[in-house]
Amino acid sequence: MSDWRDYPLSLAECDPYVYDLTYSDKLLQDHSKRLFVDDDELRIKVIEIGEPQDRQFDNFASFDEYLGSTDFRGTRIILVPQVHSWSKLLISQNGIRRLLHRFKVFPAMLDIICAFGEQTSEISDSLGGCHRVMSESVSEHCYLIKNAEKNGREDAQEPWSIRQMGVYHRHNEANEGDTFIIFNPLLSFQHRLKNARILSSPTPDDLHMLALSHCTWQFRWYLGYWESKLGDLISKAHLSEVEMTKNVRKTTLTIEYGDVQDVQVIHDRMNMAKFVLSSNLNICNSLLNDSAALFRAEILMQSSRADNLLERTRSASSLMQDILSFRGLDALKLSSENSNEMARLADIDNKNMVELTKKSQRDAQTLKKITILTMVYLPASFVSQFLSMGYIRVNSDRNPPSLVLKSEMVIFAVLTFVLLAFTVGLWRYVDSDSPRRVQSGNIWWNLRRDQATKENV
Repeated sequence: MSDWRDYPLSLAECDPYVYDLTYSDKLLQDHSKRLFVDDDELRIKVIEIGEPQDRQFDNFASFDEYLGSTDFRGTRIILVPQVHSWSKLLISQNGIRRLLHRFKVFPAMLDIICAFGEQTSEISDSLGGCHRVMSESVSEHCYLIKNAEKNGREDAQEPWSIRQMGVYHRHNEANEGDTFIIFNPLLSFQHRLKNARILSSPTPDDLHMLALSHCTWQFRWYLGYWESKLGDLISKAHLSEVEMTKNVRKTTLTIEYGDVQDVQVIHDRMNMAKFVLSSNLNICNSLLNDSAALFRAEILMQSSRADNLLERTRSASSLMQDILSFRGLDALKLSSENSNEMARLADIDNKNMVELTKKSQRDAQTLKKITILTMVYLPASFVSQFLSMGYIRVNSDRNPPSLVLKSEMVIFAVLTFVLLAFTVGLWRYVDSDSPRRVQSGNIWWNLRRDQATKENV
């Protein structure tokens, strides 16, 4: 008897021309740390339809004992949960090998299992899919089905997330037994299963229909959310001001490059939704069940909506980029006009400076003439005015004649010296204070210029 620890190498009945068991074993070994917990952290729930009590396992030893002793015949559901979408499956490597070996699960199921486990980014879309194999007495079917679901996180940038659930079904006609292994059974799926079991016991087809139903109906609201976001961006593009004006006013709506990025985010989400819906449609077609027609029609309709939204995102992105390009050209045009205006004003200023220079030269000539006249008349005027004060008198009685100075002459000299000193000191003070006044004036002018610039912007 083959050992379960060697799974999938223990699958002696597998066709070596179809399955590479060595590669499958290496795949399971390489991803074990990312996928599985330790033996004592195992949390498995087993539902045996028709039995009054569900089974719970919290360690590998008890789970191994159950798999080795059970002889249940009927529909069995084994739930392998995750704590959250990007965490490990709550089953150990020994547990998964023991489980898959017990029910002789075909190696294609490992492709579904590798889509789970710890992740640092979104897993590749190539993982998962749908696989089916049939023999004379046994049929196996596994698929990775995805659905849109509100994440309920207040700090999340997006209220919706894409969830995934792995389903394996083995039907054995010899003992009329059906075994389901469901990886990452979402809480909403478990609640629906619990409520449905109250009314009736599920058949294998019912379980497939429940999985399809759970992963189908939320997509209309998921696409509706992104459609409303896209509608707001398109309306903003239609109402956005395109041309830049010189008038100082605030525009109500303006397209920025961030809006183009938001449209691209929606485009990426629609591409993902298109892929998920296509994958779910393949699963729906593989079930070969008449009841799946309802879900097939819904998936096709939502896929058509995703195509329409993809086309609208491309159109909106093109319009926004054209608006930004036109605004860039218009800004260059306005900048060129401003440069020309500044050049014209600079030319006028230069001409005014030339006129001021000529006028200054004329004034300098006039001042020169006045200075010459002053040099001629000021000494004579000073002497005449000084003599008229009577401080100096000519004594003609003496021979030869002499000058007689009055006592007021001393007072005149002292007052003249004091006033001269005061005048020179005042002049020096005023002359030294002029650079500070000029600097203060420049600061005031710069503040006014900055304020005017902000108002124009």
